[in-house]
Amino acid sequence: MAQGWDFDPSSFAGKVEEDVGKHLRIISMALLTEIVTRSPVDTGQFRANNQVSIGSPDYSELATVDASGAATIQQGSAVIAKGKSFSVIYIQNNLPYAEPLENGHSKQAPTGVYANSFHGVSQAYK
Repeated sequence: MAQGWDFDPSSFAGKVEEDVGKHLRIISMALLTEIVTRSPVDTGQFRANNQVSIGSPDYSELATVDASGAATIQQGSAVIAKGKSFSVIYIQNNLPYAEPLENGHSKQAPTGVYANSFHGVSQAYK
């Protein structure tokens, strides 16, 4: 004779969805922190332009500077906190020299920023 469920299976689906959202935010924060930390600091403008958006890319450029990266991480964290389960979170830098920096045109980041950050975080959360 088959036994019934100890709990409602639909509550499991809600728990999975909740966990997905939590992990999305945790990994996004780790990635943002890694990107900002690895960003070269000359004037601080590149670091300040690591922008976070949800659902669609933000193609704006900021005129601000953030040499420490603290304000950039704080602003990005506020956006990431709004992420729901299965959201697409974008972290990007739209400055004209972002691509050359990613390709190694900086003594402070000779192997780039974004790819290295992604690799490190993806290895940490395997």
